[in-house]
Amino acid sequence: MNKDIAIGILAYNVSSYIEQITKDMSTLGIDLLIINDSSTDDTHVKLQKLQKKFNFHIINNIKNVGAGESTRILIKHAKDKGYKFFIKVDGDGQFDIEDVKKIIKIYNNSEYDFIKSNRFWADGIIGKIPKKRLFGNLFATMLLQLTTGTNKIYDPLNGLFGISTNVSTHLKKNYPVRYGYPFYISVVAIINSYKTYQINNTITYGDQESKLNPLKVLYTLLKLFIYFYFKKISIKKKFGTYQRSAFFDIMFLSSLSISLYLILQIIFVLNFNSPSLINPRTLLFLFLVFIFISILLFTISFREEKSIRNLYIHCED
Repeated sequence: MNKDIAIGILAYNVSSYIEQITKDMSTLGIDLLIINDSSTDDTHVKLQKLQKKFNFHIINNIKNVGAGESTRILIKHAKDKGYKFFIKVDGDGQFDIEDVKKIIKIYNNSEYDFIKSNRFWADGIIGKIPKKRLFGNLFATMLLQLTTGTNKIYDPLNGLFGISTNVSTHLKKNYPVRYGYPFYISVVAIINSYKTYQINNTITYGDQESKLNPLKVLYTLLKLFIYFYFKKISIKKKFGTYQRSAFFDIMFLSSLSISLYLILQIIFVLNFNSPSLINPRTLLFLFLVFIFISILLFTISFREEKSIRNLYIHCED
């Protein structure tokens, strides 16, 4: 049994799936940690019976704290117990055990700190993915790539991943206790230069219920995008290889701020007859100029950063 790795399973109202998942994961020779997030069905009863047979550790949340917070609890627990690598699996039967095996094999044969999954490939989706999940993931992918400066990573809301337990020290400010935590973990790993590998995994959609609130997820992702963009710049300024990119980031933000100021001036002049030393047409011209400069600066920064990030990010063919 590999004592460096722990598999963590999130269990919330998964009575119909938890027995099969526990059996499957128990065949891998990896210690299991299962967190029951205050389920209202008989998940807890089934876990107690299964524990006698498969000898795994159960964490029972006194109240429902959400998938994000439960994942953070599991990672911290794994680190405190001396595990170096943590693989997170959902308890609703959507993930394929072969993909978990793939993560274990890659970790054992390499030095990757973060192994994430991507469902958006030819055979990645079995069944019909809910539209709100599809568009949510497309939007999240765009934000992730803009935030991290790499075009290699996709599907940042995918819940199957393996990561160094050292990540627990980064799961603090603005960490989502419910939705969006895979996005947070992906960004944290990449901007902190974790050696990353992306596998192609398969997700099966059946009768599992989705309780995602699209507006809450959108708000969370936008908040994280803004937070991490500034966080990333502060990290990049400390390393010589990233400092050129950080400089262009700062110039981009300065140019964008001027653009926003100019458009506000135009709005006040046209709608409130606010006095201005510059006529509206000139203001509009200057706005377009600074928008163009902003896009140019962002593009230069992104290309600089991508050329460095992509060196430690690898993807399954």
